Amino acid sequence: MLHARRNEPGAALECVRKALDIPITFGHAHHTYYQVACVYAVLSETEKAMAWLERSVDTAILLPFFRLDPHLENLRHEPAFERLVATWSANSPPSRSGGMKSRE
Repeated sequence: MLHARRNEPGAALECVRKALDIPITFGHAHHTYYQVACVYAVLSETEKAMAWLERSVDTAILLPFFRLDPHLENLRHEPAFERLVATWSANSPPSRSGGMKSRE
């Protein structure tokens, strides 16, 4: 994320590649996918960011982060982002863990 914030796309994407090369357990995949989405969002690669966000909700629901994370600011005005949040908000009531509900 640091490289993306510093507008160093080459270094940021190399970190993304390395993160995705590490074996990910199903229980934690959503964290990696979410961070990859944030990197792409900061780099203004909207389509890739949305694809990774969608992948992250396939393994866990992270709506509180979607709404508040400053790294996703570039996406909040996107219709695809609004649809994703609306769909999951309507279909997934908050759990006792502060709104994060695992789908595992």
